[in-house]
Amino acid sequence: MSNIMNDRRKKAKYIANKIKELRQKSEMSQAKLAEYAGITGSAISQIEAGNRIPSLIVSRKLAFALKVSTEELTGDTEPKSSDSTIKTAQAFFRKYQNIEKLDEKDKVTILSLIDSLKAKKS
Repeated sequence: MSNIMNDRRKKAKYIANKIKELRQKSEMSQAKLAEYAGITGSAISQIEAGNRIPSLIVSRKLAFALKVSTEELTGDTEPKSSDSTIKTAQAFFRKYQNIEKLDEKDKVTILSLIDSLKAKKS
């Protein structure tokens, strides 16, 4: 029974640290993550403190809000790819995830700029 409890504590600690790390990299408060994931701020606080392991449903909501897989969030497997392009894209989207709040004209400008930069590299 002791090993099961130790494994559970280790899992809770891993998930707590991972969520906090990803949330901070995204420059997101606990309240904002809770809002994006559709769960309570209290739940985020409990999970990040390692006092609660999120259910599968909550894990999926958190992974979606943090733009990672549930496997990466829970440590069940390593991220699927170590390709630097994918890691760069993930970091970009974590940092600029609020881009959807921009007006359409600004979104078009940003997408055009990205397309121009891509064309230069080709």
